[in-house]
Amino acid sequence: MPAAPSPLRTVDSSAFSLAPRGPHSPRGPRATAEELEGVFESFGLAPGTVRPLGSHGPQGPRFHVAGPDELLVGRRFSSIDAELAGDSPLLLVVEGKPDDRRLAMWRNALWPLVHVGAILKVSGGKAKRITLSGTEKLEGSFDFEGAVLFGRRTEHVMSPDATVEKFDRNASNWDGMPGGAGYPHFRWMRKFVGRFARPAASDVPMRVLDFGCGAGWVGIEAARGIGNVHLSSFDPSPEMVKITGANAAKNGVTSFEGRTGFGEDPPFGGAKSEPFDFVISSGVVSFSPDVETWLDGLVATIVPGGDLVIGDIHPNSKGFRRRRRRKPLLPVREMNARTREEIRAGLEARGLEHVRNGAYQLTRPIPEAMHVNDTRLGGVLTYPLLWMNRLATWLDGSFGSPLQDRFDSWVMHFRVPKA
Repeated sequence: MPAAPSPLRTVDSSAFSLAPRGPHSPRGPRATAEELEGVFESFGLAPGTVRPLGSHGPQGPRFHVAGPDELLVGRRFSSIDAELAGDSPLLLVVEGKPDDRRLAMWRNALWPLVHVGAILKVSGGKAKRITLSGTEKLEGSFDFEGAVLFGRRTEHVMSPDATVEKFDRNASNWDGMPGGAGYPHFRWMRKFVGRFARPAASDVPMRVLDFGCGAGWVGIEAARGIGNVHLSSFDPSPEMVKITGANAAKNGVTSFEGRTGFGEDPPFGGAKSEPFDFVISSGVVSFSPDVETWLDGLVATIVPGGDLVIGDIHPNSKGFRRRRRRKPLLPVREMNARTREEIRAGLEARGLEHVRNGAYQLTRPIPEAMHVNDTRLGGVLTYPLLWMNRLATWLDGSFGSPLQDRFDSWVMHFRVPKA
């Protein structure tokens, strides 16, 4: 699967400033490799193997101690690109007491060459390692005060092997937790996307493809809504496909086929199967390192006259812009996400006709109300908020109002012209 960043990629300059601002560490001598040995070891790296960025020698792990007013441009990027091996880490050391906003600015500056997956914060000789999975206090004493951003090349983080390993590891978490505070909203969103375009009934089973199925709920909801259907689903993760098959069987989808594969070279369509009447892809394109090839693969699975429903996270929504400014760690898909306009332009360039827009990860009138309800209120407002969502759906059809740009997800309906 190609790993080069897509030409569709754009940068929101208001959220991706390269200049560190806010509290700066005092000027003075920078931390040495000897002082950072405990840091290297905490990430499983032998101290002698981590070289300063800009040093001669073979490619491998690198570290760089950022100056208080340094800009990460030009020569520094060239040095990272030349010296960092495919899976080798980069450790960016920020001395003093940098706040999360400053760390987020450095994280944004490293993208798209490097994706930051962990941060080590050291204060008073004690350290804690922060990842998207949580925070871990580390044993031992550290001769350094500050924070360390730990990243790898984005092309490695988004590589097929790394993707399959990550998806398999997290498969059960992405299936939703029945009985949990967020589960009704989890299912409502998938039902909304699954039934966004309702094809006409027919005596012939409709061929439906869930393009990047995860746990399979979007395709399953579509199949339940259509009725007479043959559902095909695929995902890079064998565990995900296994869960999808089990979920389909439990929900009465008797005609089902699951395969493993990536959107850039899908295991359905083309010479591999008949094309599909109705294709759905929800929350998948942001995982692709090569969106142009991914869109080619997507379009190749749809029969002339067929329908496509595609949705994903909205990187320029107020919520996601705020997260990029404030949160030093973000999933790679949030950094890689495309706007609705980019994807629409890409699909229209491939001959598809746009039908309508929508947005689906909603709570009216406050976008984050459901998140607060799920995480802080134990789900007490779940059903009133879902009722508001359903009412909003009825009032403005497909969520096509200008207010949708305040929310965190977009969905679009396209049609392939008949031959």
